[in-house]
Order: sequence, then C-alpha cells, then structure tokens
Amino acid sequence: MKMYFIAVLFLGILTATTQSCKKGDDGAPGTNGTNGTNGTNGTNGTDGYGAVTAADQAAYDAADGTIGARLYDHPLNEINYLPTAVMSDKSHSNFFRCKSCHGWDLRGRNGVLINKGPSTTYPMAADVDLYSWARKHSIREVFDAVKNEGGREKSTNQSYTSNMPYWGEILTDSQIWQLVKFLKETSHNTDDFYDLTTSGAYPNGTKTFSNIGKGGNAANGLTVYNAKCKSCHGADGKSIDIYCENLFMGKMFRTNAHEVQHKAVWGMPIDREHVVDGCLSGDYAMPQQTLTDQEIRDMMVAGQDTIQFPN
Repeated sequence: MKMYFIAVLFLGILTATTQSCKKGDDGAPGTNGTNGTNGTNGTNGTDGYGAVTAADQAAYDAADGTIGARLYDHPLNEINYLPTAVMSDKSHSNFFRCKSCHGWDLRGRNGVLINKGPSTTYPMAADVDLYSWARKHSIREVFDAVKNEGGREKSTNQSYTSNMPYWGEILTDSQIWQLVKFLKETSHNTDDFYDLTTSGAYPNGTKTFSNIGKGGNAANGLTVYNAKCKSCHGADGKSIDIYCENLFMGKMFRTNAHEVQHKAVWGMPIDREHVVDGCLSGDYAMPQQTLTDQEIRDMMVAGQDTIQFPN
C-alpha cells in the first residue's frame, strides 16, 4: 500500500512538472537583419566564347549605329554592291536584307512577320527576338553571329534559302561593327511607338496595330512633318510612290508603323533596284533626319488623319 501511494504521488508530480514546462507562445518577430552585399557581375566570355578584346571595344566604340540602321534595312544597296544574280530582277534581294528575316521590329516571326510566310522571293522569318538577344550578349558574340562565317555565300550558283548569308564575305568588319552598334544600342524598342497584337502562329498568324504614336500630339506631328518630310513627300504625302507599289505616306503611317519608326529617323539607302528598272528617275535615297522619339510619335499620330494624308 505504501509503495502504491508513493508511485501515485510520483506520477502526480511528473504530470504537474510536464504541464508547467509546456512551450509558451511564440514571441513577436525580431527586427530584420541588414541586407547582404550584392555579388559582383560575371564576366562575359570567361569560357573563351564571346570574350571582348580591347580591339573589339575600340571598333565598337568607333562604329556608327545610324549607318548600321541602313545596313540592317538593305546592306547591298547601302554598300552599292549589285550582283547580277541577286539584283537583276529583284527576286533575290530580300534574301540579303536583315529586316526580311528579323523584321523592322527585330522580333522575327513573333512580331510583325507573323503573317509573312516564305516564298521563292522571300525568306523564312527568324524565330529569335533579335532586339532582346543582342542586348543580352557581348559585342563579340553579336559580331560573330552577324558575320556568320561559313553561312550562305553570295555565289551565283546557289539555291536561295532561309539560311543567313555569310556577311563576312560581303561586308567589311567595320561595317559589321556598325550593324552590331545598331542592334545593341541604336535600334528602337517598337513597344514605345505602338501596340502590336498578334494571334495564331507563324506564318498564318494575324497582327493588329493600335495606339499608333503612343502619347503623340497630332498638331506637333504635322509641324515636324512639314519641316522634315514635306519637301520630298508633299503636303499630303503623295509625291513619292514608295517602292513603286502605289504606296504613299498615309498608308505607311496607318499600316506600316513598324517601318515608319525606323525610316523616319535613319532614312534608307538608295533604292537601286527601282532605279535600275526605271521606276525611279534618279538615285533616290531617303536622308537621315534629326528627330526625337517623341517627334516620331507625334508624326505617327498626325498620319492617322485620312484627310491630311489620304491613301
């Protein structure tokens, strides 16, 4: 009996002790510690690929991105290289234009080219967003990609395909650096000029432009147009038949905003194909203009006026 009483007493003490030692409620959170130090940026090309040399940097710094813009438009016209097999009937010239594969917006088949399928006279659109890609890679990587050593050659006996030309055989290194400068710095983000809505998949997708000339002012745009463009294109934009396709500035403003954002400021090379076939009376080239992005947007808004700028 005594042993039983002692056992019961011990069990009671143990139970009371256990209950009194239960974990209490959590306290309030403490003050956050200070942020750690950011790590240093990695170095491009540490594996030897894309490493930038001092000579690369000097060539890039000396390059002119506005010349690169015209090379992007039509390299053969810009450098006045007119191989007969390419230019005689204009059927192959689009295979030697950067914009033909990558688009005026540099977005390839995911941008304005979503509904521009390949044909015997037009290449397949690229599947890379060149605007983003160029800005994420070193200048040496972009240079090597543009030069495309071993790519499709300029020889007359070849099948024209969607393969990128071997630009190192056509352009000088200096000219390639100008293209690199355009791709990395000079080119526009077209989202700043209009909204593009796409649906479906390349090459049968659809595209719709809206909000052309984002935040632009039509009155200011007309003033800029009259000062910079009227002398060649006329007050109503109908003095020049662009590309000899019954295409005038009104339609350009309303349906080709992706091209207007490029050519309004950087112009275009001499349209040698149409000079050769007699469509243009002389060596016509659109000069480079000094325009701000806002002035381009203003002109885009002004260009939506179908009375001022008829089709």
